[in-house]
Amino acid sequence: MELCWILGYLLLLAKTTLQLESSSYTGAVVEYYPVTHSINNEKPSHINADNYVKIIKKASDYSADILVFPESSLSTPTSMDPKISRSEAASYVPDPRDNLVPCDDKTYAYSLRTISCAARDHRMYVVVNHREKVDCLGNTTGCPSDNLLIYNTNVAFDRQGRVIARYRKFNLFGERGTNVTEDPVTSTFRTDFGVTFGQFICFDVLFSRPALNLTTQMGIRDIIFSSHWFSELPFLVSVQAQAGWAHANDVNLLSSGYNMPLTVSGGSGIFIGREGYSQVLLRTKPANVLMVSEIPMVIDGKRLVNINTEKSFTYEFDESEINTTTSAFSKSFVPLIEDLSIYTTKKIDLKSSVSDEILCDRELCCDFKFNVSFHKNMANDDARYYRYRMAVFNGTRTFRGVATGGIKSCGIISCTNNTLSSCGRLIDPSVRISSPTTFHSIEITMRNVSYENHFFMPAGISRDLLPLNVTDYTFETTDLLNGTSTRKMVLTKPRNDLLTFAIFGRNFAVDGSDVTKNASSKNIFKKTLFIIALIFMSCRYLNLWS
Repeated sequence: MELCWILGYLLLLAKTTLQLESSSYTGAVVEYYPVTHSINNEKPSHINADNYVKIIKKASDYSADILVFPESSLSTPTSMDPKISRSEAASYVPDPRDNLVPCDDKTYAYSLRTISCAARDHRMYVVVNHREKVDCLGNTTGCPSDNLLIYNTNVAFDRQGRVIARYRKFNLFGERGTNVTEDPVTSTFRTDFGVTFGQFICFDVLFSRPALNLTTQMGIRDIIFSSHWFSELPFLVSVQAQAGWAHANDVNLLSSGYNMPLTVSGGSGIFIGREGYSQVLLRTKPANVLMVSEIPMVIDGKRLVNINTEKSFTYEFDESEINTTTSAFSKSFVPLIEDLSIYTTKKIDLKSSVSDEILCDRELCCDFKFNVSFHKNMANDDARYYRYRMAVFNGTRTFRGVATGGIKSCGIISCTNNTLSSCGRLIDPSVRISSPTTFHSIEITMRNVSYENHFFMPAGISRDLLPLNVTDYTFETTDLLNGTSTRKMVLTKPRNDLLTFAIFGRNFAVDGSDVTKNASSKNIFKKTLFIIALIFMSCRYLNLWS
C-alpha cells in the first residue's frame, strides 16, 4: 500500500513538473440537470453527488486538470416549506487554512465527502457549489434562531481532495434563508500547473464586488463561474453575459450552468477573453453535458498559445449513465423579457440601406451607423421575420424585484412586429422563420461616459441564442483626458440572424436607487399637471376659486 502511494506521488510530481513548463492547461465545465427531490428515500444531494463522481471520472478520461460544477445543483434543498430546516442539505465546510481533506471525515455531509474523495481518486482540481452551514451564538448580531448561518458557497478541492478555497456568494438573487458576509470576501487559489484562479457565483457577475475586485485590482486572469441563471432578452441571456464579461475583462472564464429549461436556466462555456470562446452551449432541453478544452495560460498579459479547437471536446451523458432527465418536464426555452418601455427606441427603416443617426436617453447619446439590406420577396404575408429598433437607456432597472442597478446601454434589438412591446420576444421556432434582413455592417458608439463606477461589455447574440464570437465584431474602449471614455462596437461580418447587437453597461453608482419610470408614465404625469392647471385657470376665470 505504501509503495502504491509513493508511486502515485511520483507520478503526480512528474505531471506537475511538466505542467509548470506548459503553455496551457485542460479545463472542463459541466451543464448539469439536477435531482431536486428524494428518490426511494435517498436524498437528492446524495444522488447528485454520485452523479458528480461519474462526471469527474469522465473528465479524467480527457486528462482534465480542473473541473467546474454549477451553482445549487449539488445540495439543492428538497423543499421551500418554511417548516423544513434551513440547513437541509447543508454541510460544514473546512477553512482552507486548515488544509483538511473531508473525504473520510463524517463531520461533513456525504455530498462534500464524496466530491473530496473523487478529486483525490482522479487527481483533479474540482470546484463545486454547496450549501454551507456555520455555527453562531444566539446572542450574536445577525445570528438566526436556529444558531446557524447558511451560505451559498463554492468549494475548491485540490488533487489530494483537500479544501483549498471557499467563496460565499455576496450578491444573492433572492435566496430566502441564505446569509451573506458583511463585506464580500474574494477567493483565489493557486494550482500546481502555475495558474491562480478567482471565483464568484452567478448574480455576482453583474456587480463590481467581488467580481471586478479579482480582475481590475488583483489582476486574476482565470475565473471560475458557477451559475443558476435565468436568461433574459435582449441583453442578459446566460451565455451572452458570460461571453461579454469574459471579453471585457480579457479573462479565461470557466462557466458552468444549472440546466433546467423549465425555469429558463442553463448555459455554459469556456471563454478565452478577447480571443473568443472555445466551447459554448445553451441547451433548450434537459441535458447533462461535459465540455473540455485546452486553455491558454496568460503570462504578463499575453496568452502563450492560440485556441486549438482540435483540443476541445463535448460529451453528453445518456440516460443509461445519468438518468436525471428521464422524467424531466419538457417545455420550450423562452427567455424572460426586460421591461423595455423605459428605453428610448426608434424603429429601423429597413427600406433605407444606409443610416447614420444619434439617439439619446436621459443625457446618454449613442451614434448608430449601419448598412442593411432588406429582401421584400422574403417578407410575404405568410412569413414570420424579425424587425429591429435602435434602443438607448440611461437609468435604473430592477433585476426581477430582488435588486436595482444602474444601466447605460445602447444597441440594436429585434422585435417580432413593429411595436415596442414585441421587442425581446422570440418567434415560435415551430413556424417558418424568414431572414429578409441582412446587416452588412453596424457601428455603435457611446461617447463621453465616465469610466469611474462603470463597467461595459459587448452584448451580441444570434437567433440560436448563442453569443457572437470575436470573428464577427470588435469592441473598443478609448479613455479620454477629461475622465470619460468612448465605447465602440462594430459588426465586421454580415449577419442575417441577429437578435441583439449592443453595448451593455452597468453604472454601479446608482445601484439601489428607485427604478426609472417609463416614458408613458412621464407623459401621464405631464398630462395630469396640464389638466389640473387647466381646471385651476377655469375656476379663476369663473370666480369659483377663492
